[in-house]
Amino acid sequence: MFSSMNVESIGNIGGVKFVSDIIAVIEKLEGLRHLPVLTEREISDSESELGVKFAAEFVEYTLRFGAISAHGIELTGVVSSPRLNVVKVTLSERALNPNIPDDMYVIENTGIDGVIMLQDSDGKIYEIAPNSKPVKKFSSLSEYLREYLRE
Repeated sequence: MFSSMNVESIGNIGGVKFVSDIIAVIEKLEGLRHLPVLTEREISDSESELGVKFAAEFVEYTLRFGAISAHGIELTGVVSSPRLNVVKVTLSERALNPNIPDDMYVIENTGIDGVIMLQDSDGKIYEIAPNSKPVKKFSSLSEYLREYLRE
């Protein structure tokens, strides 16, 4: 179940120092709710199961928030909920669309015309529609989420 939260930004998780502003950006999202966070081990296991390396920003986000829902957006993460679990969602979407590259994972199903948002290990965000190829839209998850701050 999602829980409301008012959190402060942190600079490191599990002894790993992060330099992105993903936490600060997420904290500004209207109506922010999150699912319980799992462990670093579960994140590593999820990477192995998908055969990908998660972007550092995605790891930072999911270690802090698990998965999020806010006004206009719902991101996958490493969580127990099958609907927002990055492994389950990515495997399901790969089965539906063979054009999803094996080195990318789903960060969001937009719920609009079958459009899916993907991320690669460098953190770039891509949009893919049914029967099409991924198109780069943003340089990072932070940049993608900032679009929701402008609405």
